[in-house]
Amino acid sequence: MSQILVPFDGSDNARDALSFACDTFRANEILVLFVVDTSVTYQPERTVGMKLGDIYEKREEEGREYLAEAEELAAEHGTEIVTTLTHGKPARAILEEIERSDIEHVVLGSHSQSTLERFFLGSVAERVVERSPVSVTVIR
Repeated sequence: MSQILVPFDGSDNARDALSFACDTFRANEILVLFVVDTSVTYQPERTVGMKLGDIYEKREEEGREYLAEAEELAAEHGTEIVTTLTHGKPARAILEEIERSDIEHVVLGSHSQSTLERFFLGSVAERVVERSPVSVTVIR
């Protein structure tokens, strides 16, 4: 059975991507991935004055909550999913998961970054689409 990867960050676009994957790839195993973003640039306004270890711990907790939400959403579609949490820069971690888990297809939501954020940080979806060795569906 082939695996479909759905990176999940709790955003509306990620929810839409998971719903799409559940409806479209029913016969496949769906792996939902949350990446604990270890880049310093990720939402610095939420972490001012916090120690790095505390920041990662908070992001892991958020990730577990998002993955639980993903399981509930998939259940609403009558689909069971496999969830995993990893650390790193999101685009790189997604690409590594594609290789590690023998993923056949990726479904991800486009991120609603501002033009300025996209210029400085880049788009995870863009990087995955450019570098993925498998087909990618981007949900807006």
